[in-house]
Amino acid sequence: MVLADATIHEGSRSVTPRISGWVVGVAAIAAIGVIVWHITAFPISNPLYGLFQNNTDLRVYRAGAQTVLDADPLYAKPVLWDLDWTYPPFSAIVLVPFALVSQAVANVIWWSATFLALIATIVLSFRSLGYRLDGRLAVFSVLLAICSTALEPVRTTIWLGQINIFLMLLILADLVLLDMIRPNSRLRGIGVGLAAGIKLTPGFFVVYLLATRRWRAAATAVVAFAATVVVGFAIVPRDSWQYWTHDIVRAARIGRVDSPANQSVHGFICQMLAYFDVRRFAHPAPGGPVFAAPAWMWVPVALIAAALGIWAAVVAHRRGQELLAVTIVGMTASTVSPFSWGHHWVWFVPLFVVAFDFAYRGLALGRGEWWRWLAPATIVTLSFTWWHHWWDSGPRLTSDHAIALGLFMQPRWPDPQWYDRLVVMVSAGCYPLILLLTIIVTLVAARRSDVRSG
Repeated sequence: MVLADATIHEGSRSVTPRISGWVVGVAAIAAIGVIVWHITAFPISNPLYGLFQNNTDLRVYRAGAQTVLDADPLYAKPVLWDLDWTYPPFSAIVLVPFALVSQAVANVIWWSATFLALIATIVLSFRSLGYRLDGRLAVFSVLLAICSTALEPVRTTIWLGQINIFLMLLILADLVLLDMIRPNSRLRGIGVGLAAGIKLTPGFFVVYLLATRRWRAAATAVVAFAATVVVGFAIVPRDSWQYWTHDIVRAARIGRVDSPANQSVHGFICQMLAYFDVRRFAHPAPGGPVFAAPAWMWVPVALIAAALGIWAAVVAHRRGQELLAVTIVGMTASTVSPFSWGHHWVWFVPLFVVAFDFAYRGLALGRGEWWRWLAPATIVTLSFTWWHHWWDSGPRLTSDHAIALGLFMQPRWPDPQWYDRLVVMVSAGCYPLILLLTIIVTLVAARRSDVRSG
């Protein structure tokens, strides 16, 4: 939840505060607390839940890349265990270098690159808001990167060895960094197209480019995406044909659509059907019935969410708040996607920077408006890696003695009280809720600014 004042004026001059020493100190204490949390809460050495003990998705990436090297079918069967390859063919080609090294080496490279990308995202975000790149900002960005690992999307990205942070940084470099250093660059859009070629969801940014009338950038993104498709057909033609003519529309290949971890409009509606046991929409599946919402039920809601997200992003863009605009689009893409795991929502990192800037900038001007800190606090509260040990909390959603990570995994008791139902409804859509709050406050802030200036 953020207010969209990226620049606050005092008199006739714009004030851009520097990071103070006490802020670095508080961040250092918080970073130590997060490290202790990782060590003790799961703990970090736990063979299943420890921060560096899973790497399932990185293993799948290596297996998919090895499948390409071996010229085996990429989509005909699972590439590892019972896990299918769900990305476009180009992604498996890009990841081939990781199949040429051992799992241990791949782990170290991936973890290191992920953390560096996280730091780069934070530095880029602060620079886009006008902060000077000095020693304090560098140290603060490293500490904030450590702190952000306590957010469920970031922690799960590291835990699974996911690719989300790299794609986010690629898009931010394309749409925010280029906007800072070369506003009229002909390269704008390439990053969006490449990201969409690796994972389809970033393709939604083309809609944003069109909405902001950046026709050349939108066309460049489409051409770059098309190039990734061509590369796929050139190297793995059989797999490319299979994916683009068949598997692209099979959301069920990714996971159970009614999973609590499906933090999208589609996922929320499916979860509600499961929670209230609406048997009309239940379908037989291994491990219990899957509750799947038909297209007529969730697509109109997703279209409304897409329209609201693009509207808010365009408003932010026109007010010169490109970081906020791009972040809103990133969250909207996750919201309208048929399936969005919690780790797709790494966009909370730049969103937190925007929220922190709003609160800190007001403090630097001596306004004393404590309520501004509700913005970053809300983001942390709804996306923190809340940890639960719970038992017998209902069919289809848990197993005995389970550990749940994230607010969306709140217990769903078989005999709930009225307030239990309310908690489940909030937690089942807690990430789209952050987007909704951001949209509302962005539009309200813009409206108030227009009224004051008019």
